Amino acid sequence: MTVVRFFTENFFPQKVLNGLFLLGSAILLFFLIKKNKLSDQIAFVAASAILLNYQVLHFATMMMSEMSFLFTSVLACWFIYKIDEKKAFWKDPFFYLAIITAAYNYHIRTQGIALIAAILGYFLFTRQWKQMLGFAGGFAICLLPWMIRNKIAGLGQSRYMDIISMSNPWRPEEGTLGFGEIISRFFDTFRMLVTQAVPDSILPYIASDYGATPWYGWLIAIVMWTFIGIGIWQFRKYKYLFLFYILATFGVISIFSSPSGNRYITPLVPYLEITLLIGIYTSLSAGIRKLKIAKQFSPWILVLLFLFCSFPKLQSLRAINTMSYPANYQNFFKIAEEVHKQVPPTTVVCSRKPELFYMFSKTAVTMYAWTDNEKELIKGLIDSNVEYVVLEQLGFSSTARYLYPAIQKNPDLFPIAMHLKNPDTYLLKFDKEKAIKKFNQTKHD
Repeated sequence: MTVVRFFTENFFPQKVLNGLFLLGSAILLFFLIKKNKLSDQIAFVAASAILLNYQVLHFATMMMSEMSFLFTSVLACWFIYKIDEKKAFWKDPFFYLAIITAAYNYHIRTQGIALIAAILGYFLFTRQWKQMLGFAGGFAICLLPWMIRNKIAGLGQSRYMDIISMSNPWRPEEGTLGFGEIISRFFDTFRMLVTQAVPDSILPYIASDYGATPWYGWLIAIVMWTFIGIGIWQFRKYKYLFLFYILATFGVISIFSSPSGNRYITPLVPYLEITLLIGIYTSLSAGIRKLKIAKQFSPWILVLLFLFCSFPKLQSLRAINTMSYPANYQNFFKIAEEVHKQVPPTTVVCSRKPELFYMFSKTAVTMYAWTDNEKELIKGLIDSNVEYVVLEQLGFSSTARYLYPAIQKNPDLFPIAMHLKNPDTYLLKFDKEKAIKKFNQTKHD
């Protein structure tokens, strides 16, 4: 995204970039399918289905990391496919490109460790010992620059390490989990992903509240995963790459997350969709041959399947994307635009969505501490040199739980600088000097 921002601050090019990442992923997956001796027709149908998946398209319209993460993961797999096993791997440029791309994928999102595990697992199960060790060493070298940067900047370990033991990452005051509770959450999340998140992502007609899985949910999941397994098996020795990537992704999500939905599997959905369609095609083709029916099964019939699954949801997605901003976001962005006009870009503004605020304000931004102790929250504002605080109604629970009570208890520190109605949205001036005196006085007491 940064490269585009060198040329323009406009949102539209960012959305085009995400669309190109998605298109590039579909094209690469088309060639991956072809490379495994499957027909051009099923390769085209399976790859095209990705472009009509509701969930994937939904995230492709956002300025988020899902599409760049998807593209770099597919590109890394493509480079693995391109390695010439007839010559020494250290002489093959595609081996090094695979390392660099996979490492970049990991730096986009820590979830990319699943791709590293999948590639190492692929080398292990295909008995390419030297390639496995070389890839692991190359990945470690690619980690060093960012690790050194973090060390120089005085940053600690990844925040995800802390999340593993947290009862609720969105409510840190609830404390940590014991080992047994972490294991229990792991299996709850894994069950949710297998029986609810995947069917919901590919067959959006199946409503899911992501609670307990009903009996028919298990039935649908078993049928779907049977076809996905058959589809994965058609990739010959590269089946290990796909299989380990799916399992490793589920494992990573289950370690870090509670059973809360299907968002985190979005970059995995294209892999699941193509293997599902290939599995259905393979099974129906085998059935027709066994019944000795003269005509072959046409993969074009599968187009009707994913159109049936996609069209109504795509209509609702189009309606969402053509709507105006909701009133709460309009107020949030209006305040950001006014800040842009009135204060220098070095001004630090605190809000619940600092990245979005920056898109309109072009000022320095930060987040408040997630703590119900108002003294700690205000100390965080002091340490971050905050000059303004935005109190909004975007719908995030942390604003009402943490920020608003701190403001209520210390109104003298937050005089109103701007107020928009329907819904009430405030820009508050943070009196840092008074906060320092008040905080220090409280500490002495």
